[in-house]
Amino acid sequence: MSGTSFVLNIEPSADCDREVIAQLSPQLATVVHRPVSDASTLAAALEEHEWSAILCCKNGLKHDNTPYSFLDSLPGMACQIWLDRQGAIHFPYVSEGSLDLLGISPLELERQPQLWLNRLHPDDAAAFNQGMRQSAAKATAWNWEGRIVLPSNQEIKWVNLRAKHHETNSQGTLWKGFMVNITHNKQAEIEIKQSRQRLRELSSHIETIKEEERTRIAREIHDEIGMLLTALKMDLSWIAQRLPSGDSALREKMQGMDNLLDTAGKAANDLVHSLRPGFLDCFGIVAAIEIEANEFTKRTGIPCKISQSNDNFDISDEQSITLFRVFQETLNNIMKHAAAQQVQVTIDINNACKNLVNCDKCIELIVADDGQGFDESAPSKPRSFGLRGIQERIGQLGGKVTISSKPGAGTQIAVRLPMK
Repeated sequence: MSGTSFVLNIEPSADCDREVIAQLSPQLATVVHRPVSDASTLAAALEEHEWSAILCCKNGLKHDNTPYSFLDSLPGMACQIWLDRQGAIHFPYVSEGSLDLLGISPLELERQPQLWLNRLHPDDAAAFNQGMRQSAAKATAWNWEGRIVLPSNQEIKWVNLRAKHHETNSQGTLWKGFMVNITHNKQAEIEIKQSRQRLRELSSHIETIKEEERTRIAREIHDEIGMLLTALKMDLSWIAQRLPSGDSALREKMQGMDNLLDTAGKAANDLVHSLRPGFLDCFGIVAAIEIEANEFTKRTGIPCKISQSNDNFDISDEQSITLFRVFQETLNNIMKHAAAQQVQVTIDINNACKNLVNCDKCIELIVADDGQGFDESAPSKPRSFGLRGIQERIGQLGGKVTISSKPGAGTQIAVRLPMK
């Protein structure tokens, strides 16, 4: 047996005793895979470490079933990441995919781990380090997504690292993970977000143009048509005073014309109100909601009770008209679909708003009815333009809409806008 060496390969089973594993663990070492094609690569591999053992596989790549050859064939980079107690990063093992992904050979990355840090995008380096230290502190999985910059051509790649926390001991923390190139998917995601943002901006612009056009038409109706109707009314009164006293048929005709002018004037005023309620500009959002609620009760006979803590709130014109349009649309939906017996409206200031990000103060408009309600998936149906329109208009101003409803249990729509 002299001259012969033995390599003991122990593979603990799933039900292996813990005491056995505890005895084995200190003896385990990191296995490093190196492909050797000529004398120079062999010499370089031998100089890397003071190897405790060297295993040679002669099966060839086609028949190599080792896990490391499998990892080298994957379209990404498998790696072990070691964070020592001094806060320095090391790569005990790196698969061959590092060359395609990072432009660094496995040997270079293991010898010079700072090459990886040099490739981190400045805007994403902090998130990488924060995620790594949180995973080490809590012994949890480490998932990071960010950009790297290749120094050769300044190419920017998006990569995703998913690593499993392997162990933390007195020497540091070890992860085993995999890194893949997600540039194509990330660019598609960014393009979708940009497209959605452009659509929101376009929708907001269209709403602004619509309100401006409504205001212009309302003023023309109020000024031009209103003035003409007033002039006709005055002329008709002048003629009525000069009619023969005994011609009852003619006076009856004049009275009919006077009634028609009154009807035309009321129709013009209603049209002006629907286009741009003048009392919104004169008296504010609270008064506008009260008047609209009274008109709703007159048309439908449904009581509409309003609760508010103030007669008016200091909000922008854009927020005022948006809240008013949302209120109009909500009442319109109740009239058409709810079959409600009563409506409760609340408009108030929330000084501790938790529903909006970075917002300490918001204005709330809550409209609740006791009608037949609907399934909460209804707003996502293809033709639910009313509710989706409310959500879109409020979202454009940084607000949030909460819709609560169940069949037979009524509906509540809560709108919150940050105070400006």
